[in-house]
Amino acid sequence: MSIKKAGLIALSLIVLSTLLTAGCVAPSSTRRHNEVTLKPGTAEQQVEAFTNLGAARLMQGDLAGALSELSKAEKLNPNNVEVLSYLGLTYYSRKDFDKAIEYYQKALTLDPSRSEVHNNLGLVYMERKEYDLAKTQFEFCLKDPTYSKPYLPQFNLGLIEEAQERFEEAIKIYRQIIISSPQYAPPFFRLGRISYVKGDYRQAVDFLLNAVRLNTNYTEAYFLLAETYEKLDLKDEAAESYGQVVVLAPNTALALEAQMRARKVLGYQ
Repeated sequence: MSIKKAGLIALSLIVLSTLLTAGCVAPSSTRRHNEVTLKPGTAEQQVEAFTNLGAARLMQGDLAGALSELSKAEKLNPNNVEVLSYLGLTYYSRKDFDKAIEYYQKALTLDPSRSEVHNNLGLVYMERKEYDLAKTQFEFCLKDPTYSKPYLPQFNLGLIEEAQERFEEAIKIYRQIIISSPQYAPPFFRLGRISYVKGDYRQAVDFLLNAVRLNTNYTEAYFLLAETYEKLDLKDEAAESYGQVVVLAPNTALALEAQMRARKVLGYQ
């Protein structure tokens, strides 16, 4: 695996199942992500109910359902920033990046101070490899003293450095995040991947063990940890880590690959 390929892998990790890990955030107001029974009420109450339903569908991975509910809310109030933000997030998750940008820009026209929307818009530009535009959005967030999760746009800036093969800059950013936000697992994973590609397998193990300690459901980190153990000829440890992938992501292509590799490591094929 080349270092260039490892850097670009970062972008493929930004999918719905890893929205929070990848640095994507929902609109700032707190919502109940559970079922809501619609009742007659004011237009404002109906917008809130449809938005609650849309948010719930989105978190469940039902993108068509989320779009349906949020579109109803938009029809009732086309200038609701939260509705527009959720629509942007839904289109982003559908990989309809043009529509995602359209809705994020609408939201920011109404309220340009929404740092979480700037962050999410930056992710769309990053997916499109429009890195300068993406950096502008992330840097806006870092200048906002009220933004509660500055490590998210900072991490995204690290991904851009990786994608552009500026690995030392990426390492510097990830290490800064580890110091300021030591409970955030993704920088450990990225540092582990960079170390793996460089052939520093023992250091990679250290980083990856920290990643899975902080996030016990970190499937990608367990898979890379298993690959790293293989490089160190630690067969039992590799098989155990592959097993964690199977447990965490059953019935997936990654789990099937992990199962096959575990059998090979243990000499069963």
